[in-house]
Parts: sequence; structure tokens; C-alpha cells
Amino acid sequence: MGGRGSGRASGYGGKRNTSSSMPLDLRKITRKGLLVPGNSFSWQWLVCKREVASINIQVDLQSVMLSYRVKSTDELVEQRVQTQTSPCNLGGQRHWFTCPRCSKRVAVLYAPGRYFACRHCGGLAYATQKEDAGDRASTKANKLRKRLGWPAGIAHGDGGKPKGMHWATYWQLKSRHDALVQVSLYDISRKLGFLHKFLKR
Repeated sequence: MGGRGSGRASGYGGKRNTSSSMPLDLRKITRKGLLVPGNSFSWQWLVCKREVASINIQVDLQSVMLSYRVKSTDELVEQRVQTQTSPCNLGGQRHWFTCPRCSKRVAVLYAPGRYFACRHCGGLAYATQKEDAGDRASTKANKLRKRLGWPAGIAHGDGGKPKGMHWATYWQLKSRHDALVQVSLYDISRKLGFLHKFLKR
């Protein structure tokens, strides 16, 4: 399996983040209709539509067998992970992994090292936990820009009201966007000021 054990440590308490640790999401597997006992398939991780890692999965009645190669050693690793279900409020059932380490019910397993486990057992932080106030404001502003149909990135400035959107909704979203932009710009200026003082030493 490509990329195993090669994830970069993040700046959040020295933890790696979840996005670089091969997230295996059982919800996505289920939505694709692949979680059928006796089924065997390959699961890939893509970056810019290019495969960076893959794993073979054999589905059994209450478990899955994960089979992959460690990129650094080309060692073949097989790991059996138990699965379970819970009833949904409107009928049907939801599928879960049982974490191999803590036995907690989880939808996603990660592979920061040789084996898959839940986020907590893998010592992983979400990528957003590394963001400071300015980064978070910029991320939220970009989500609003997407709703408004504006190009991503606050440096692009404002766009107009999307066709079909009520003016009251537009002004509400724009007001929230502008407030977030101010927070982001303030944080950028603070960082630049700190950098300027540092370079003058």
C-alpha cells in the first residue's frame, strides 16, 4: 500500500493529521454498494485524480479483511477488522467499524503506521485543528463565497448577487463574509508585522 508510515507530522501538538493517514470511510464503501458478504474489491486513495495508495478488502459477515503492502518495505500486511450495525431512526441500519485497538464504534479508520485504527488510537488530529483564527475565518469565508458563486480566495474581492437569491439572503451572507475577511486580514497583518520585527533583529 503506497504511502504507509510516511505521513508528515503536523504542527498541532506534534500530531499527524487525519487527511494524510489514509482515511478508510465505511460510509463511502457502503454507499457504493460494496459492503456485501463475500465481496472482494480494491479501494484507492487519489490526489488530483492520481492514485497514491490502494488496499484490497474482503468482506465477510461481520468483519472485513484488509490486505495491503507497506510502501517502505513492500511487506504484505493483513488485518481483520470487525464490523457492527446500529438501527436508523427511520428504518434500515448503519454500518460501523469496531476499532481494533479500543473496540470503539467508528465510521472511519486511519493508518498513521502499520495498522488501521480509529483517530484517537492513531494519535491523529483533524487538519482544521492546526488552523489559527485567521485560517479558520478564511476557510469559512471561502464556504460563503462558494454559496454566493464567487471565486475562491478573499484576494479576488466581492462578486455580485447570484441570480435567484433573495436580496435579504445576499446581504446577510455578504455581511458574514465581510466580517470573516476582516478577521483574516487582521491575522495576516499581525503575522506580517511579527515577521517584519523578526527580520529586523
